Amino acid sequence: MFCNISQYLILSQNRGVIKAPYSPQLLCLFLLLKNVSTMKKQIYNLRVYVHKNGQIMIRVRWSKSEVGFSVGYTIDPEKWDKDKQRVKANSTHKINGKTVYAREMNCKIRDFLSHIDDFFTECSLTGKIPTPDDLKSQINVKMGRIAEEKEPKNDSPKNLAEIFSYFLETRPQEGIWSKNAFHKYNQMMNQVTACDPNVNVDSIDRSFMLKLRSWYIKNDYCNRTIEKQFKILKSFLRWISRNGYNIQPGILDFKPQLKVIPKAVTFLKYKELMHFLKFEYPQNKEHLSKARDMFCFMAFTSLRYSDLAALRPSNLVDGYLDFCTEKTDDKLHIALSEHAQKIIEKYSWYKGEHLFPVPSNQKLNDYLKEAAKMAGLDREITQVYFKGNTRLEDTCKFWEQISCHDARRTFVCCSLALGIPPSVVMSCTGHSDYESMKPYIEVADETQKMEMDKWNTHQYKSGIIERLDKMNSEQLKKVFEYVAGIV
Repeated sequence: MFCNISQYLILSQNRGVIKAPYSPQLLCLFLLLKNVSTMKKQIYNLRVYVHKNGQIMIRVRWSKSEVGFSVGYTIDPEKWDKDKQRVKANSTHKINGKTVYAREMNCKIRDFLSHIDDFFTECSLTGKIPTPDDLKSQINVKMGRIAEEKEPKNDSPKNLAEIFSYFLETRPQEGIWSKNAFHKYNQMMNQVTACDPNVNVDSIDRSFMLKLRSWYIKNDYCNRTIEKQFKILKSFLRWISRNGYNIQPGILDFKPQLKVIPKAVTFLKYKELMHFLKFEYPQNKEHLSKARDMFCFMAFTSLRYSDLAALRPSNLVDGYLDFCTEKTDDKLHIALSEHAQKIIEKYSWYKGEHLFPVPSNQKLNDYLKEAAKMAGLDREITQVYFKGNTRLEDTCKFWEQISCHDARRTFVCCSLALGIPPSVVMSCTGHSDYESMKPYIEVADETQKMEMDKWNTHQYKSGIIERLDKMNSEQLKKVFEYVAGIV
């Protein structure tokens, strides 16, 4: 009896005849098990998570290497199951105007994980040392990501202009991008190259970041804007880091360390809004009356200008506005107040394609300034800001800076002041979480004043009630007559 199948095969071959008492499948299994017994298993770690911008990401770590993959979907983080590392079952998601179901996204996650597991198993069997480039190349092929296969490798020339062009081409495919995003990133890159025309990926280190900060200050940018531009730059650098380029250590944690005071948020208080709504304009200023009506309608419904301009009569359903927002593709269902209904009735004569005869954004903002000035909306707004270490203040009248977006802030502030719960306000504005609505909530100082005034009124109300309980009918009659005379 032979001690193993290999000896049997060798002797059989030497005799010129192969007599296999075992099936070919068993021979293959034996040879495979022999390799498995001598192979070095590759240990790796997988994590599926949702980035703070909503992207579903897969992080793979082994030895001293790490690779990140974007699954290709951007979701609401609240619809993510952290424990299972999957999209919550039966949830639906609006992505680029299309409805995507949880099962589709979870299937794609499973495909990614299966191909990653196959890659490391193959490396273990062959004894090959896995590299980030090999993993990315194989997964991109398996997942049919042809565009990503053409991605520049780490050893390619670090031509920042080419990398940035690739970023603008690829990044919008990974998640929702607004039209304004292209402008913001192009603006940032123009500033970076103006600071240093020869900048490349390797030269973006701490000294460059300090040089860029000095360039902004020298060119009279306020600190608030500088902070914003650095956030956009680091967003770009994080993306290229996830896509195979080496970023200098500490760059993604760099902070400009500048004094920044939050910008004063502008809005109309409830009394100002009502005054603006009822103000009578001369007949020869009909365009101002129309601009005021458009502003007030947005203030009563939380609409952005883009949504106001796109409204159609079909969006009116049983006293509600039913529409999908232009900016974020959110499906909103907003109850119309009497004030909003009256504005709709006022323009019922308009028979155009849309609900209102809305002028262009620029014209509407220009008309609003003139309308607000004539209506006497001259409350002073003071903006405090820093340029470098210099503290500056700009004071202007409200009418000088009013714009369409002040209407949306007015809706939030007045709704909170009237006691409407934040959750209801968020259902109208389309904000997905409390943090994203925080800039609007900060303007609600009028709400605080109204609520704190309860301390003042309660002492009088409780004192009156105590005395009323001790009065007879004649005394109560006299009190009633007195109160009726002063109210």
